[in-house]
Amino acid sequence: MKYLKQFNDQLKNVRERKGLTLLNIAEYCLVDPSVVKTWESQDASVRCYPSLDNLLDLCFSTGLALEKFIDLAPQQDDSQLDLPGISLNSDVDINESLSKLDEAIDKMVPSDDEIELLRRYRKSDQQSKELILQLIA
Repeated sequence: MKYLKQFNDQLKNVRERKGLTLLNIAEYCLVDPSVVKTWESQDASVRCYPSLDNLLDLCFSTGLALEKFIDLAPQQDDSQLDLPGISLNSDVDINESLSKLDEAIDKMVPSDDEIELLRRYRKSDQQSKELILQLIA
């Protein structure tokens, strides 16, 4: 029930916002309306929780994502992937940002010599590979 602590309030809010009755929800989930009433109960001693099938029925029937009905841990970092040169600051010229990103990518792409070295290393026997690694170290 870790993810359903606020389910009763969330269901009630969704139901009221969409103008649905307890009977509508019950029909969606193929349960008795009294069951839906216990899902929305403010009294924790009376409250019960829907099954996963019931939750999915609610999602499909209301067109809402599962996240609307369950409690998720707050996201710590909603930021974009950190790319060199790319900033959320609107004062930065996008062309300059893309240029910096292109430079960073170019540094990551192996040169022709590096590709040839890797190709030869892969073709080598185990003893030659060990010698190559000793030379590099």
